[in-house]
Amino acid sequence: MDRIVFSTTPKRSRADHAGSVEASAQVAAATLVGPDLIGRLPDCVLGRIISLLETEEGARTAILSRRWRHVWLSAPLNLDDRLRPYYVDHHRLQVISQILDVHLGSARRLSLRSLNLPSSISRFDGWLRLPLFDSLEELVLRFGLDAHQPHQPEIPASALRFASLRVLDIDNCSFPASGRRAPSFPCLTYLSLRRVCIAEELLLGMISHSPGIENMMLDTISGHRRLCLSSLPMLRCLAVLVSQTFIRKREIELEELVVDDTPSLERLLLHEVQYGPSVKIKDATKLKMLGYLGTGFPIIELGNSVFKGMVPVSLVSQFSTVTILGLEMPEPELDVVVGYLTCFPCLEKLHIKLFKNVWKNLELTLPLDPSAPIECLDRSLKTIVLQSYEGLKAHVKFARFFVERARVLEVMKFCSLRDCAMRWLRTQFRLLNIENRASRHAEFPFVHQYDWPERFWMNDGFSSDDPFMESV
Repeated sequence: MDRIVFSTTPKRSRADHAGSVEASAQVAAATLVGPDLIGRLPDCVLGRIISLLETEEGARTAILSRRWRHVWLSAPLNLDDRLRPYYVDHHRLQVISQILDVHLGSARRLSLRSLNLPSSISRFDGWLRLPLFDSLEELVLRFGLDAHQPHQPEIPASALRFASLRVLDIDNCSFPASGRRAPSFPCLTYLSLRRVCIAEELLLGMISHSPGIENMMLDTISGHRRLCLSSLPMLRCLAVLVSQTFIRKREIELEELVVDDTPSLERLLLHEVQYGPSVKIKDATKLKMLGYLGTGFPIIELGNSVFKGMVPVSLVSQFSTVTILGLEMPEPELDVVVGYLTCFPCLEKLHIKLFKNVWKNLELTLPLDPSAPIECLDRSLKTIVLQSYEGLKAHVKFARFFVERARVLEVMKFCSLRDCAMRWLRTQFRLLNIENRASRHAEFPFVHQYDWPERFWMNDGFSSDDPFMESV
């Protein structure tokens, strides 16, 4: 350690200065020593804090002092079967049973994503009936995918008995047949149903009994043709997906989604692979983020504005609150995009995903003039992301419109599957008329896109500032 020298001489060497700093730090640390205020908290509070830590970190608290040793054993349990992914199923079942047998406290979270639940449904049902789960707050159940099974496994009734649930995440199962009483989750804030077959009556009953839902994901659910979501005053984010799965064609699939009376809704995230439901948004006064809108949705109604196959048919309403929009198009049709821009005068970010589909053609029925003034191009649109740009004549013409018209543009990103060689880039800059861009401060980066754009990660839609960026 450096020697500390005290002197009346103003000038000090670097070593002396470092030693002085270290001595000062030691003195400061000594003055901060005081009573263990955290350790004085009641066991129930300490246990709650420990339950929010990762399992390994929570277990390490037992070495802090004798005061903490027993807290870990009685803290609310956070049980996740993925903590040891190399365990085979029978070993995993044995370990979970042992944990449940010896745990002295309650359970806060249960996540089963690795087990083959259908083959162990009776043991799983027995676990959920244990008293330590009576106040369970988070439940994640992922039933394994098996295309050869004639039916999806049915979720046991014991999994739906927890009125204390705040998070419910269910994947690949069927709910009990309609006619049974809908479960009630008055504390629920997050609901995710993926590849789930559930009757309309049961789903609507479950949602109506959960008025505090803030985030909801419905991913390829079946069992009903129409779903009307209303009277959800706390709902901020809704994600609806339709994708190709092993789900049997004989099952009833969603054909119409109506969103009404959701005064807090800020994000409506949509995705479809080949087909999707008609979407009607009647009242969303705080909507900020919308997309991807594509040809797979037969009808899209935004207030009184109507799009059929994403082609504008009637433009009446304007959503001045929407700032982020995602569009998915089989071809770069400018008039279609102009129709959407007209509906969103305060748009700040525009994501456009192009994909080749010989079966999808956009046939315009409503004449639109791209040269007419468009409010968002003049005042608010700052970011544009164009995926699958190949430099084709139609692509250049489409992109050049924004280069020459977006007056406050800051960045327009071109994502291309091809190798962006310098010679090709120079040609694109010339064809796009970058020199005569409307916004002198705009940047136009070209990035390599490694694969065709797949569905963006929907979970990020609940937390990311811009989940559409996750797919780039």
